[in-house]
Amino acid sequence: MELVTLLRQETSKTSYPLVGYSALSGAASAALIGIINTAAEKVTNDTLNWELSILYALCLGIVFITKRYVLDESAVLVETIVNRLRHRLADKVRHTELNTLEKNGSATIYARISQDTTTLSNVSTLAIHGIQHAVVISFTLLYISSISLWSFFIITAGLAIGALYFMGLADTFSKMWQEVSKKQTQFFEKLNFIIIGFKEIKINRLKNEKVFRNYTKVNNELRNQRIKTTKNYNIRLLFTESFFYILLGVVLFALPKLHAEHSDVLIKVVASVLFIIGPLNEILFAVPNIANANNSAMNIMNLEKELEEELEKLGKNRLNPNSPEAYKSLPFNKNLVLSQLAFKYPTTKTGMNFQVGPIDLEIKKGELIFITGGNGSGKSTFLKLFTGLYKPTGGHIMLDQNEDKRGTLVNLQNYQQYQNLLSTIFSDYHLFDQLYGVEGEVDPETVNSVLEMMDLPAKKVSFQNGAFTSIRLSSGQKKRLALVTSIIEDKGILIFDEVAADLDPTFRDKFYYELLPALKKRNKTILAVSHDQQYWLVPDRMLHFQDGSIKELSREEMKSLVEMAIK
Repeated sequence: MELVTLLRQETSKTSYPLVGYSALSGAASAALIGIINTAAEKVTNDTLNWELSILYALCLGIVFITKRYVLDESAVLVETIVNRLRHRLADKVRHTELNTLEKNGSATIYARISQDTTTLSNVSTLAIHGIQHAVVISFTLLYISSISLWSFFIITAGLAIGALYFMGLADTFSKMWQEVSKKQTQFFEKLNFIIIGFKEIKINRLKNEKVFRNYTKVNNELRNQRIKTTKNYNIRLLFTESFFYILLGVVLFALPKLHAEHSDVLIKVVASVLFIIGPLNEILFAVPNIANANNSAMNIMNLEKELEEELEKLGKNRLNPNSPEAYKSLPFNKNLVLSQLAFKYPTTKTGMNFQVGPIDLEIKKGELIFITGGNGSGKSTFLKLFTGLYKPTGGHIMLDQNEDKRGTLVNLQNYQQYQNLLSTIFSDYHLFDQLYGVEGEVDPETVNSVLEMMDLPAKKVSFQNGAFTSIRLSSGQKKRLALVTSIIEDKGILIFDEVAADLDPTFRDKFYYELLPALKKRNKTILAVSHDQQYWLVPDRMLHFQDGSIKELSREEMKSLVEMAIK
């Protein structure tokens, strides 16, 4: 059972006291029913004494103290495990490769880290309580065996048959909850379409309706699958409960006829059996939740296993991301050379496998290069390849290559150090609220002066207490704030993917005619994707992509294109 396996992996010797207190609680609870039966008998015989009341109070105190300890410590244990899982999964996600995330999908990873860990948090405590209830039942059965072996054998046999019956259905329940899990992931995907695509569906009524229709369809399928699973469980639960009451009927009505001496302890046995029913029902009602948690545990373990396998493949040659060396940058003083650099996507179901490259290109330090090309031409893939988000399927990158073709080869061992040279603003960039990538203390006056230079007034956004006061800005203002972050990071190589797309005409002029030249004067190497033809004389060079291949435009071609744009 994956839930048990996961809990066992995540617990340590610190859980031993929890087991001990659970056993003590179960023993004290069983002792209570024994004292109650004895006291009832003595009341009938008018021989009740104070010793029993003191013993009763003592056992009750033990039950209260031990149960409180188990409840409190199980909550601490479960939340610690869940916290550790979330931390570990997020840590593995941030160190894995982009194509691994793209393969799984954001909805799947989000569901594992949020939905499945929440399910574990809610249910694992029930599982621990179920163990405690099982201990209570075990000690109560021992008490029953001390007063009637026949009753003990009948009840134990009944419980064993019921347990085996439920265990036999474990695979069925597991498959049903796996289907629920798939529907939950689909639900997250469709919900994301509504939240992330809000602007698009808000202005298009037909799109709005169809997106919501798909969401409703998946939501209804999730509901129906949950209902089907619950109904399937309910009928088996009723069968098991009925079977248990049949056993109680045998003890109550049939056994005294077969064994007359059983009549003398009948009340004690029945009281003990009724005492068991409460804990037993708690266990039975927890079964579907535990089955759901078991599926969540399986999902988490599968994702973690996949991430670990990916990291192990990289880890053989990769620099330890937690080592001090991982925070250093490779030397970059002269040039950056791409030699037969290529990336090939896996073959699709239709047999297509798009490839970018092989590319041979030398980029000199301090150059300003524009990149252009149509949709699907390979620009975005090239930037992911150039920045190391995609590892090359062919060729390599070399820094500071000399005439003998010697320099620093970028490989798996130093890719992180190469990436430390880069500051990026992708077309689907994420704007952070703080300057996370800047070493040491950041001078607020410096940041605020750059904000002012970017035409971002203090009433809109400023830098205070180590963070931006707001990131709820217009699209163009967000782009300018991203540029502020990139300037403050002060990296040697800047990647701008269609940064000017959302800028107003006035600031667009400033971006092309002032900001980019100013960064070039600071000896920054800049690769900028641009479709603004009227500015294509600004860069030192222009690279054009088509069908995954690259062509460098001559100065005359650049001038011709600018003239066409101006006309």
